[in-house]
Amino acid sequence: MLWIILIACALFISILESTIFSQIGFLGIRPNFFLIFAVLSALNLDPPEASISACIMGLCKDILSEEPLGLNASFFTGIAIIIGVWRHKIYANSILAQLLVVLIASIVYRGGSALIVWLSYGNLAALPTLLNIFVGSTYTAVLAAGPYFLFKTFRPVHLRQDIS
Repeated sequence: MLWIILIACALFISILESTIFSQIGFLGIRPNFFLIFAVLSALNLDPPEASISACIMGLCKDILSEEPLGLNASFFTGIAIIIGVWRHKIYANSILAQLLVVLIASIVYRGGSALIVWLSYGNLAALPTLLNIFVGSTYTAVLAAGPYFLFKTFRPVHLRQDIS
């Protein structure tokens, strides 16, 4: 059942990002709803399931973008694994904690993508890139509140409690 929900979410986000969300932007910067879903799944699912869902979200993002194939899948999977390791130290029931994790993950993702573009092409303007990283990450974190409530409502697997 989880995989049916995951594939349905990937298709739904793909359709929304290629139609509606391509039109809404702030200073030409668009939010990354694939990253939001990957981070929220990493915070709320078991680590193997979260890393697989993040990889699927990254592959869907790779198919829709002009970036090298596998770049988003690698970043999303890495971010999900790191969050999965640290998720028990984060107060995962707090919306503020989850939005801060989305903000940090978005900064890491956008900064890493900018670094790869700079290393590949050697031509990257510093000020617009920094503006894209920080404004885009903030924009993504602010818009993550809606998917947070949807994910919390329709979460298929509840966190397991440690008895230690």
